[in-house]
Amino acid sequence: MSEITSILPLILPLSAGGIGGFVVGYAAKKVYRPAIIIGALIAALAYLGYANIISLNIRELETISAFVVAFGSSLVALLTSSLLFMGGFAIGLMSGIRKG
Repeated sequence: MSEITSILPLILPLSAGGIGGFVVGYAAKKVYRPAIIIGALIAALAYLGYANIISLNIRELETISAFVVAFGSSLVALLTSSLLFMGGFAIGLMSGIRKG
């Protein structure tokens, strides 16, 4: 029983990272094409705003993008704080991309 309790702290972050990486890799492969379309739409809106065809509230867009960037960077810092988690995540990410 002591063998299980001694390796349990190693297995939990490794398996959680693997599962999380697989989900992210699978989703990234499935979302790739729609993300390109959304990026093209954003570029088109930016051009239409630049050409004064439509009116864009740039300050609101900056506020929203700043919030998204701050949330994303804190989430990445939290997830990458463990070396075991990062290793499992990398392996899961690669297998998720292959499966997706």
